[in-house]
Amino acid sequence: MARPIKSIIGTLLYQIWIVLMGISIYLIYRAVTQDYWLIPILLGFIVFQSKVQKSNLFVQFLKSLEVMKFFNKNTIQTLEKVRDKNVIFAFHPHGIYSYSTISNTHTPGTFFENMVLLGSNMALLFPIAGLFLKFYGIQGANPDNFKKLLSSGAQVGLLPGGFEEATMTSPKENRIFIKQRKGFIYYALKYGTIIYPVFVFGENTLFNTIDWFLPLRLWLNKFKLAGTVFWSRFLTIPEPNREIHTICGKGIVLPQIEKPSREDVEKYHQIYIQAVKDLYDQYAPLYAKGIPLKIY
Repeated sequence: MARPIKSIIGTLLYQIWIVLMGISIYLIYRAVTQDYWLIPILLGFIVFQSKVQKSNLFVQFLKSLEVMKFFNKNTIQTLEKVRDKNVIFAFHPHGIYSYSTISNTHTPGTFFENMVLLGSNMALLFPIAGLFLKFYGIQGANPDNFKKLLSSGAQVGLLPGGFEEATMTSPKENRIFIKQRKGFIYYALKYGTIIYPVFVFGENTLFNTIDWFLPLRLWLNKFKLAGTVFWSRFLTIPEPNREIHTICGKGIVLPQIEKPSREDVEKYHQIYIQAVKDLYDQYAPLYAKGIPLKIY
């Protein structure tokens, strides 16, 4: 199947972030092992980087490349009309580096266009590599920023499964890490936010992965270190012969509770998990036939 040249270019541009991450890690290693003069330079760059804002020009350029046309098929569907304010889109699965979620954010003409996507604070802090994410408009998933966005009535996108969900990615089954992730439920209750569960079918098939040393790699996640092991025929470029189907489920309307109790959070957390399961069960026969959903 022929790929549009611009989508190929866009896909290759995404690899810049991988290269920049490698450069960042190397510079940090040199700084803490022998080239100590690099430490103030890197710290200064991190401070500078923290002030950088989203570049609309950069985003428009990426939109024009229509990156998701790199795949055999890409669809975005919703089960109901999505609100334009006071919304959380909770995406699963995380995948290796959230390729489809990030790309769909800036797919023209979708209800994700005005969404503020939250990402790892650690990834945003990485000197040089974090700059790419900042230009893209990704913001930190820290409590203060989360509260600021929700209190302003923004559309917020997040990946509750985090590093753990990325680490356990497998093309053999869909795995989500959610049983211990309740913080977003607490804040959604506090601000009376509606939550839309979003499942990205096909995200787990973009790369080959292994389960070797999974407990060790999950342990590394506790220190905000990625434990992913992945590859494709094209190294870090995702497999193009895939179909990606993003399904936005029905909104879960939460009451506004100024000080949510543990029982409140637990109740709506279970409702959320069930909503994700129901969404998966409804569409898996179409887009993931025979592939089980494992919830951790």
